[in-house]
Amino acid sequence: MTQLSDNNLVLIETEEEKQEFERIERDQQINAIAAVVRTCPTNSSTGIADCLFNAGCRVELFNVQI
Repeated sequence: MTQLSDNNLVLIETEEEKQEFERIERDQQINAIAAVVRTCPTNSSTGIADCLFNAGCRVELFNVQI
């Protein structure tokens, strides 16, 4: 459980709420990425990757096997 405080305001986030917020954020990110992919004029993986990169998408290189 996380407790955030600002003067008299105290917000308590349960583990379930945290997981739900993370799920919502993940879904929003996936939808945003899909929207960028749909604008790509090509079906090539390099073309799609170029569009995603230009939109600000980055990957942690140590997480990728080439």
